[in-house]
Amino acid sequence: MISNELTRTRQPKSRRLPTFYPSSASVKLADGDVVGGCWRSDWYRVNGIEETNKPDFYLAMIFQLGHAVEATVVEAMKKAGIFEANNTKFYDPRYNVSGELDVVGRYRKSDNSIGYYGVEVKSVYGIGATLTITGRSRAWRGQPAVRPKPKDQNLMQTMIYIDQFSSESGGEFELEGFKLLYLPRDKPVDGRYYDISLVSIDDLSGPLLARHRADMKPSNRYALIETEGHDSYVETRFSIEEMYARFAEQKEIFSSDKAPPRPFKKFYTDDEVERLYSLGKLSKTAYTDWENNKKRPGHFLCQSYCNYRDYCYKKSGAPRLEADKLVQITEKE
Repeated sequence: MISNELTRTRQPKSRRLPTFYPSSASVKLADGDVVGGCWRSDWYRVNGIEETNKPDFYLAMIFQLGHAVEATVVEAMKKAGIFEANNTKFYDPRYNVSGELDVVGRYRKSDNSIGYYGVEVKSVYGIGATLTITGRSRAWRGQPAVRPKPKDQNLMQTMIYIDQFSSESGGEFELEGFKLLYLPRDKPVDGRYYDISLVSIDDLSGPLLARHRADMKPSNRYALIETEGHDSYVETRFSIEEMYARFAEQKEIFSSDKAPPRPFKKFYTDDEVERLYSLGKLSKTAYTDWENNKKRPGHFLCQSYCNYRDYCYKKSGAPRLEADKLVQITEKE
């Protein structure tokens, strides 16, 4: 009964403008790979296609856990006197992007003025995710040290929020940065938070400038990532300007009523598996499972987390041609 209640469709359904969300931001990297959200998923949602893959009980419980942790953080911030607001919305008509700040905190500066920052709470699970998020400050049992880093999609989301709530964007208040909090569900004591801010070349100096100058475009802004126990660094693979440019391209394609290209694959070819593994873009677990059990890897969104994965791809991994024309699916292969 609990499972059915958490996974059932709510009625009446909410009706929203067909906008893009910060959580679906994406960029095409220099090597041609796309990181972030999926245009196809957005295209189906904007055009009102019925979801073919509802969240199961496991994902529904993760969603509820996230709400519970966020509520705990908000309550603690209120008691500490650093809570400012939550559920603060915005809309940017230039790129057709709308979103909502989950939590906003405040602090008193040295000049007695008030500064504001956003707070985003995420939960993760598994050895791979925990190691990536938590990191390892030094080598251990022959394994090298691991610099912790936030997930690309989460980082893009916070970058958009920081930019949208700024004096340049005409916001009611200005976010100086974001605190991105991760809680491993299997080992909460390994949680970590990141301080995220937007910087340009002109904002850097010393070792940070020397390390990142060559990879930064002079007019663009990138994410400066700071976390306890590790050196700060700038994520130079993508900038906020490149994310907005892709939103603009996405808006143009959608307005033309043409099907956007599929940025991700449900299954990789043999050559793609080998290439991705050699580049460190495919985990050893997935590669070993493919070698030993012939379980073919693919993009995690297409395989597990997209609500339209059975609409976009057949079970064989072949793209559904009818999905390019937004035709209702009748066959179930």
